[in-house]
Amino acid sequence: MEARNINNAEANDVLAGLVNEGLIILEPETVPGKINLDGWNPQTGTSENGNVAGVVVRYWPTGVKGTEASIQAGAAPDRLDPRNAMAFVLLCQYLNVAWGITDLYHAGINGDFPGGRNDCHGQGRAVDFVGVKGVVDGNEIYLTVHDDWGKVYIPGLTTPSGDWPAGTGTATDYRLQYEGAPETFATSFFREFYDFVARQWQDRTEGYEELATPTTPGAESGYIMHPDHPTSAPGTPHGREAHKGHIHMQIGPTGPE
Repeated sequence: MEARNINNAEANDVLAGLVNEGLIILEPETVPGKINLDGWNPQTGTSENGNVAGVVVRYWPTGVKGTEASIQAGAAPDRLDPRNAMAFVLLCQYLNVAWGITDLYHAGINGDFPGGRNDCHGQGRAVDFVGVKGVVDGNEIYLTVHDDWGKVYIPGLTTPSGDWPAGTGTATDYRLQYEGAPETFATSFFREFYDFVARQWQDRTEGYEELATPTTPGAESGYIMHPDHPTSAPGTPHGREAHKGHIHMQIGPTGPE
């Protein structure tokens, strides 16, 4: 079941089932129709600030390694559209189970309060993903979009300092998987992360999408914004230049729904 293709009532039913399973808990509603997640460690069955389905959610607007002092304490997201809440919980569960992720960094998830911002972020339908930390087989996983994707230079691509030059247009590639690029942990993580996101959030259209093979990061990308997105819009919040340090995903249209 893809969150982008169901209504809020159906998403609320899924969330209720996840509560019954002991995966998450919810706080009381503070904005009509919106979901407030609460901190809950499903492994220990106890409260834990910011823990959503086994992953502690932390706000870190820069996501630049070396600035870890600005990472905020764990805080579960509030005022979410039920579909976005459902997709985010499933994402956290996936990251924890499949990748051993314990911490997720973001640059914006909460819906607006008291309601001045009337777009996908303000309505709690979007996530700006910054990075993750965890442990797999005794090895630490620590990735940020900025350091491990957005500023990476790949020989054969004209991306000095990670920037696609003016005139590139839509001729972008997923640089971490470009021909001749070394296969790294970041290569597979961001590719699989994108694949999961493209199945739950908007991929090709802003409405209903038939279940199909999702796009891959690069020239095919649509509503999922990232460092290799085909749209170039310097000086605005809409193109790949504005997403060098985070991945944007949304449910429904970019504007008001």
